[in-house]
Amino acid sequence: MKKIVVLIGAVAIFATANGQYTSDALKYSQNFPAITARSLGMGGAFTSLGGDFSSVLYNPAGLGLYRKSEIVITPSLNYSSSKSDYLGQSNSDFRYQFNLGSLGYVGNYTMNREKGLVSASFAAGYVRQNSFNNYTYIRGTNPNNSLSDYFMGNAEGNDPETLDAFYERLAFDSYIIDTVPGTAYNYQTPVLLPTDQRKTIDTRGGIGTWSIAAGLNFSNIFYVGMGIGIPQLTYDRTAVHTEFDTDPNHDFSSFLFTEDLRVDGTGFAMNFGAMLRVMNIMRIGGALQLPTYFKIHEHYYNTLSSDFKNGDHYDAVPTDQNGDKLAEGNFAYKLYTPMKAQGGLSIQIGQMGIISTDVEFVDYGNLHLSESDNYNDLSGSNQDIKKVYKSVVNFKMGGEIRFNNLSVRLGGGYYPSPCSSIQSPDIYTYIGTVPSSYKEVSTGLGYRNKNFFFDLGFSGLFHKEKYNLYFENVSNLDKVQYRMLATMGFRF
Repeated sequence: MKKIVVLIGAVAIFATANGQYTSDALKYSQNFPAITARSLGMGGAFTSLGGDFSSVLYNPAGLGLYRKSEIVITPSLNYSSSKSDYLGQSNSDFRYQFNLGSLGYVGNYTMNREKGLVSASFAAGYVRQNSFNNYTYIRGTNPNNSLSDYFMGNAEGNDPETLDAFYERLAFDSYIIDTVPGTAYNYQTPVLLPTDQRKTIDTRGGIGTWSIAAGLNFSNIFYVGMGIGIPQLTYDRTAVHTEFDTDPNHDFSSFLFTEDLRVDGTGFAMNFGAMLRVMNIMRIGGALQLPTYFKIHEHYYNTLSSDFKNGDHYDAVPTDQNGDKLAEGNFAYKLYTPMKAQGGLSIQIGQMGIISTDVEFVDYGNLHLSESDNYNDLSGSNQDIKKVYKSVVNFKMGGEIRFNNLSVRLGGGYYPSPCSSIQSPDIYTYIGTVPSSYKEVSTGLGYRNKNFFFDLGFSGLFHKEKYNLYFENVSNLDKVQYRMLATMGFRF
């Protein structure tokens, strides 16, 4: 059994490295903005709407509908939970976090005429596009294999001095794997089956964009806009894999493998949009978000500790072939997200309210990675992206009912899975995490008078994932993210 697992490991090693960047490319490209409470409450269906600061991201032409200047701030509270199902055991955990949804200024300039260029608006500020905050707890008893088998698969046939300092060499230095006496670089492990396994995945960070945008109003019929953004990406991930054996007849007791990853990136984004008032009660809109360019830096550091029932304890850190401790690893690369095309339709129901629908087309197969130097090759990851990801059409819808100064809002969205028809287990050759579709339900309340407005927005974002620990040991994850925004604005 162990020999079979080792052979599988030798094949799977390269897939893991490529799979990380293939999965990360999607994670940094698939955004679920939480900008203002009004836009959140209406499901983000704002391609044909305007007069809201979220227009800087959804469709800058919507800035052309402003009639006054505005200052706006939106704090938010996020609650994320994750339920895991692994080898017949279910576990769950959660996290709260405060964020800033948006902060900005819109300046409006009117031309005092009804035809031609009626007004122009300029916006500047910060909008939050995504949040990576989550905590996942996975646990189960594995009768088939151990992470030590994965390490053996990569180490087999190699001199211990040449093993990867951040992975297999750690296992060797902590005696989780060791050479078989009398053989040339064959390996064995003291970890016996079944083994109790636990994994925690703690992630933090998000994507926020500093934006400037402008919208023009022509005859209160046609609106155009353009925006430029500088997105900033932060992602911190600590994954801890633990295995332990309570059988007193076994020498091995436990080991703990910790992976720390810190990612930061800066990018450049540009979007264009237009709106047309087809009739007094109807507007249509379209927007194009060009591919965002990111320059990304990774910083990683792994450790492994082990305990044996005879009292031995080992702490292994990355070292070079001379045994000197290594600093953290670094890797830089570039990411180009896919272009997004949006279309929207909204209908005004007198003074009573409004209904709006949006569709978005995104081809995730056009994600592209490139190296920042001549020493790394990401062509394998790009080939995997073409095989695994596909184009999708997202759908969003929202409505608002007004009662004098008060408004009630309802919305939602459906975001299909970006994964192609490759079926499990083959898909784990390319990516480590397989996401399903996202579903969102939202609602909100609002109050506004001549110079002040206050909105509350709430949404629930639901989706499932299949997370591959290693060797196609897959945990089913059920994730929920609840977001509550409060927007306060002053008009003058």
